[in-house]
Amino acid sequence: WQIQAIKTIIHQMDPEARIILFGSRADDAKRGGDIDLLILSQELTPRHKRALRLALYEKLGEQKIDLLIASDTASPLVRIALAEGVSL
Repeated sequence: WQIQAIKTIIHQMDPEARIILFGSRADDAKRGGDIDLLILSQELTPRHKRALRLALYEKLGEQKIDLLIASDTASPLVRIALAEGVSL
């Protein structure tokens, strides 16, 4: 249910956004940890981060959520998240 909630919240702001779960939660062998999300979007910018985080907290409860919002794959961190993450 958490994955569907994440997708719904982000796609309400940008239906075309690509969502990648990376970090410890992307590995089924490693449970727990914070939720690391890469959002690839032409519409959303880092300015949307606060609103997204608030909406996610309201739906998922108090969990540590790290959001990385990017419009391209120029950043090494974005490329690592894409390589190691799971598309939602």
